[in-house]
Amino acid sequence: MNVLPALLPALLLVAALPSLALAAERPEGIAAAEAIARAALGADCDMNGMEDVPMAGPEAEGFGHALYRFAYKPGYDPNGPDIEAELYQLFCGSGAYNIRNAFVLKTGDSDTPKLIAFATPDLAYAYANEENSRLAADPRIDGFRATALLVNASFDEKTRTITSHTAWRGIGDAWDSGEWVFRNGDFRLTRFEFDPTYGDPDPTVPESYVVYEAGK
Repeated sequence: MNVLPALLPALLLVAALPSLALAAERPEGIAAAEAIARAALGADCDMNGMEDVPMAGPEAEGFGHALYRFAYKPGYDPNGPDIEAELYQLFCGSGAYNIRNAFVLKTGDSDTPKLIAFATPDLAYAYANEENSRLAADPRIDGFRATALLVNASFDEKTRTITSHTAWRGIGDAWDSGEWVFRNGDFRLTRFEFDPTYGDPDPTVPESYVVYEAGK
């Protein structure tokens, strides 16, 4: 007797359960964080058209959100009570090899969540050849700007550091990377490094350039 037709509805239901569980695990506050990011960033945070982006979990990478909770002492009252913080890492979309992330921060029970703007350096540099395999001179910083989108971002709960790593093309030979540390209620740029050169490694060319490091 062939029992497969009779079992098919049950099998389909079981197959659907993981997606239902992911949707059920979306925490309170995630919809508000999504709305803030979508309103501010528009098509840059369309979340690949997904209506309900699943929670990816703190150790996961890829197509999902994450929520981190921690407490800190405010600088204006270091001996006072801790302030509870919620950090939402949002999946905003993806391309061939990069994932766009936005971060929304809520501090305290009564504070309005805010979209984080990250300080990033504007870099000035020129190539020395047509292959773009070396620079004519060391790069310099022409100023700073704010961006609400990071690429391939992650959050280290122990150090409370957000990092990003942008591949300029698929093979990853040219890239940039930043680090922002949580201090007194906000994230501050502490390090920015990049390699603007393309092609095979050249021992006569620096592997990368650290263009900003806090305190140096």
